[in-house]
Amino acid sequence: MKILLRFACIVLGGLALSFIVAKGVLVPIGQWYEMNRAQSESDLTQAFVIALAVQAICAVLGGWLGDWVFRKWRQKQGHH
Repeated sequence: MKILLRFACIVLGGLALSFIVAKGVLVPIGQWYEMNRAQSESDLTQAFVIALAVQAICAVLGGWLGDWVFRKWRQKQGHH
């Protein structure tokens, strides 16, 4: 059960951080870039790839953060 809870914390942390960054940062920047700076489809494709890379990094960091929260919670419970 502990392993499933830890896995859930990792997955939820990854999904949460990547969602927050996508909706709060990447979408607004992407819309601004598309309307003001992009010159061609190539520019948009490059911006899309960068956004995917940023979102993947955020998913990994969120998973690490979820695991960290789980470990802190377990320490508070007295289970090392």
